Amino acid sequence: MLPIHVINLDRAPDRLAAIAGQLDGFGLSWRRVAAVDRLAVSDAALTAEFGAGDLGRAFPATPGDMACSLSHQALWREIAAGEAEAAIVLEDDARLSEAFVRLAGADVAGLMQRHGMGALKIEFWPGAQKSRRFPVGQDLGPITGGMRLYRMRSGFLGTCGYVLTAEAARSLLRRFPRLAVPVDHFLFGPEAARGFDLVRPGFVNPAPVLHDVERFGSDIGPERGEGKRTAGRRIRDHLARRRLAAEIRRGAAERVEMSFAGED
Repeated sequence: MLPIHVINLDRAPDRLAAIAGQLDGFGLSWRRVAAVDRLAVSDAALTAEFGAGDLGRAFPATPGDMACSLSHQALWREIAAGEAEAAIVLEDDARLSEAFVRLAGADVAGLMQRHGMGALKIEFWPGAQKSRRFPVGQDLGPITGGMRLYRMRSGFLGTCGYVLTAEAARSLLRRFPRLAVPVDHFLFGPEAARGFDLVRPGFVNPAPVLHDVERFGSDIGPERGEGKRTAGRRIRDHLARRRLAAEIRRGAAERVEMSFAGED
């Protein structure tokens, strides 16, 4: 059974109670990880630890983004130093399906090793952003619980649920001591050119984890402005779209319609 870690703010006991009820109901062992709270740390301290530079203009991070990202990075240090080959990372607004239990009990670490994956995204986000609902992936075949495994070929943002290997955690920490971009761009956004190429991520569909934004909303969303994409970001995105279109045309990848494994 993979270790399960739940990232939770001290001031969000309602979220912790909700996910604890699910995990306990499934009979799964898990542990809480205290999240970095943007309200308890100065912006200057967050920026110093998070890192800044040219990427910050193309992929801006609010104090909430930085705190969330640093919470994940701190957990990576624990995973890197632990005995388990891989671990599941959940944020506290995750809703879990029966397929999650099967995935947690399967040899996911071995599966990821066979495919050279350091990170595996296991969440579905029900919002309007098409890049999250229709990511591009290379179909690698069926796995447990009726799910299929895909190599991630497009940006597929969000970190509500993923599996990270200890080896990948060590590599990320060694190569990138400062994140410099929000954690979902860092892991699952090829345009940011940070951890994506290093961990060669995958995803599963139907996803066993739902990012339950309808129930809980976002703790950091309200502080984000609309923002404008920089020229550099527009160029990155344009090149990515051309690359993906070429891969789809030659049959090397496909656009995947995501769903939640818990849907009737």
